[in-house]
Amino acid sequence: MREARGIGTFAGAPRAMQAHLLLVGAAAVLLPFLLRDVGAPVPIRPELLTVVLLLGVSVVNVEMSRLISRGVAFTQQAHKALSAWAFACALLLPPPWLLVVVPIAYAHTWWRGMRVPVWKWTGSAAYVVLAGLAAGVTAHAVLGTRPDPANWMDGNGGHGLVAIAAGGVAFLAVETVLFHASAWLNHAEDERWLRALLRSPWFYLTEVGMLMIGGLLSAVWTGGGWFVLLFVPIYVLAQRASLHDLVSERNEGLEQANRFKIDLMGMLGHELGNPLTSVMGHAQVGAEALDEGDTEQAARSLAVVDRNAHLMRYVLTDVLTLVASESGELVARPEPYAVQPAVLAAVASLPAAGRPRVEGAGDATVLVQPLHLDQMLANLLGNAVKYAGGADVVRIEAVGPTVTISVTDHGPGIPADLRDRLFERFSRADDARHRPGTGLGLFITRELARANGGEVVHRDARPHGAVFELSLPAAETT
Repeated sequence: MREARGIGTFAGAPRAMQAHLLLVGAAAVLLPFLLRDVGAPVPIRPELLTVVLLLGVSVVNVEMSRLISRGVAFTQQAHKALSAWAFACALLLPPPWLLVVVPIAYAHTWWRGMRVPVWKWTGSAAYVVLAGLAAGVTAHAVLGTRPDPANWMDGNGGHGLVAIAAGGVAFLAVETVLFHASAWLNHAEDERWLRALLRSPWFYLTEVGMLMIGGLLSAVWTGGGWFVLLFVPIYVLAQRASLHDLVSERNEGLEQANRFKIDLMGMLGHELGNPLTSVMGHAQVGAEALDEGDTEQAARSLAVVDRNAHLMRYVLTDVLTLVASESGELVARPEPYAVQPAVLAAVASLPAAGRPRVEGAGDATVLVQPLHLDQMLANLLGNAVKYAGGADVVRIEAVGPTVTISVTDHGPGIPADLRDRLFERFSRADDARHRPGTGLGLFITRELARANGGEVVHRDARPHGAVFELSLPAAETT
């Protein structure tokens, strides 16, 4: 029933949540009029002019944020200052004006890209109205004994500063209570984001910063209205400075993700295209051979299909590991695993003419996720086959708490210009672009090694060639 009505809709919200929002909405509409004369100031500037100022600054805030963020609809940066204008309205105008400034400011942000359910947006506006009302009553009660309670900078401004600070505390307290009510009265799955936000200290620090902006605007407007002409550009420049790094970082991240996607798709098209074509061709040849009774040809075709299917599986395994690494989801579940049988199995999978000899500790056992070790060994041995004609020796050494598996070849070695990026993804020497391979083997081997508490490094072989050393934690023996 709950799914049918929609968890994210007002009708699908719990009855307690519905009652809470209706009560808050009624209070937000009625209390500003009932408390109109409780500590309300006599505006020092014409009321309509002050409303135009507040709405104008709100519009500038949203539009500037959209300009900096290139109009991205899901950004919330453009909407973080709504509380600032409600706070300033409460300090500068009688309470009923909150029902003008807040709805218009909220409507503008909705029009310019903020997309949340209308009932939540309306509830948030009601919360801000009540928070502003509490701030205005508190601040004017503190400042009410001054000769000019409408001027927050009267005298040396000290009393006004205390009053604004008290109003800010009241605003934040009421706002926090009301948003916590939404977070805990509504369905947990519908308010996951809000619950996380309210647990973050940055939410409260941001709100304090916004209230300081609203308070400063109020003080400048009442103490010397023309100085607002300086306040607005200064605020815009500060906002641009605060958003610039975030937007640049986001755009850089999007560009990197796009490059990663292009590289990955290009690699998949190349590395899977050829074996897939071979599989399809030899499957057809094998089927025709069987129809003609030529079992030898069918067997040869099936062997090609099997070999290419294994190749595609290795490529997909590498890609899945890469994606898990990029998303931070690559984890290992190490367990005691005998090294020598794993090495012998990896070596046996190579063509007989290119199998290296295996030396060293035959009883070594490591803590590793078994499939991860198999994948690392396949990558290191496959790398030696592609670039050095095959490995010459695989040596297992157990030294203290570490077991090292060294794969040594006597090929041309690693070019100097490749060494600094040897373990980066899609990293290949310029003269190796025509060779089969994803350019992911060493990158993935290092990622898997580190996920299992180990490491993989390269060093030169003597007199020439390369050695790749995979180090893993030794398992305790009893």
